[in-house]
Amino acid sequence: MKRRLRSSSKADEGLVSCLSATFCGENFKRCKLGHPNHIEQPFLDDDDVVDQVALLRDWKTNDLLRKKKLILVLDLDQTLLEARAIKKLTSEENYLLGQDCTSRSGGKGSLFKFEVEPLLLVKLRPFVREFLKAANDMFEMYIYTRACRVYALKVARLLDPDGDYFLSRIITRDERPGCDKKCLDEVLGHENVVLIVDDNRNMWPKHQANLINIQKYEYFASSYWRARDDRYKSLAEKKIDESETNGPLARILDVLQRIHELFFHPKLEVDLAHRDARLALKLIRLKVLGGCVLFFSELISGPPEESHIWGMAEELGAMCTVELGPAVTHVVTVDIETEEAQWAEQKKKFLVHPTWIRAAYHSFQREPEGNFPVDTF
Repeated sequence: MKRRLRSSSKADEGLVSCLSATFCGENFKRCKLGHPNHIEQPFLDDDDVVDQVALLRDWKTNDLLRKKKLILVLDLDQTLLEARAIKKLTSEENYLLGQDCTSRSGGKGSLFKFEVEPLLLVKLRPFVREFLKAANDMFEMYIYTRACRVYALKVARLLDPDGDYFLSRIITRDERPGCDKKCLDEVLGHENVVLIVDDNRNMWPKHQANLINIQKYEYFASSYWRARDDRYKSLAEKKIDESETNGPLARILDVLQRIHELFFHPKLEVDLAHRDARLALKLIRLKVLGGCVLFFSELISGPPEESHIWGMAEELGAMCTVELGPAVTHVVTVDIETEEAQWAEQKKKFLVHPTWIRAAYHSFQREPEGNFPVDTF
């Protein structure tokens, strides 16, 4: 069953006026949208050097906006796919070697063998082909990976066999030797039109406002989870996979469509060049846990208000507190034996594990609290 792509609705109409007010209050120092040959150039004396990259970035941004397109930067591993050395497959995953997998880039399946050293098995994430096809109508897309260029080009041929999506817009560690983080320096476009989808938020310390942090795709066995849970089995070992219609990529596509619609909304009374996709993303995220008041009991280490999960909750629109009271809707804790947990049960408040917040952050929706009971973690 094919997933029906999101159509424009009135669900985000309330954000339009908010965006208009926000954009109008921002003082962006960028050129006005105009013909690419009419970009104003500053007066240069003999000591100045023309920044051709900046001029090209101006032109490219304006050109994309005229086409009603933004820029989307995509990570590869554990975002769009997962790769595993064949020699590291578990005994319960070896059945995959007998599956219908191919080494040809034009294959239509989701499992591929890479004839490299070491031999790799590459599993495409469910819905990835539909995701890329739909995103291509709204964005100019880049691949940005910490892998080497040879590997990235082989993966790009799997994802984009006809060369419709990425062309030469592939950035790897070979272009940034010695850099262990990612940045937007190689992306030809102003940061206000760029969105990033990556499973690792720590890779983007300078561009958190642009980032959509997708849930990791872990199809093959993880030593991290196996060390923490003897009952753990990978998706491959359980012979299941993420949902095509309601999995992480499908949900992120919905978010991207909403941001695109808001950015180019005809009721926004501000020039396209002064609009900001980051603000649209922020406002959409703030609606996820809006109206929730979260009490944080002691977490694993340090004060709750200094924890990463507290910051996530605030980004999602929740009010966070370390004081119990009638306004509290949720108690967040890792220990069901605490007085605060017992208070939550007595007062009929939601009692949730911190992973409930992380799940909402990745999915952009309030997940059912009953799926995150404290006593099962």
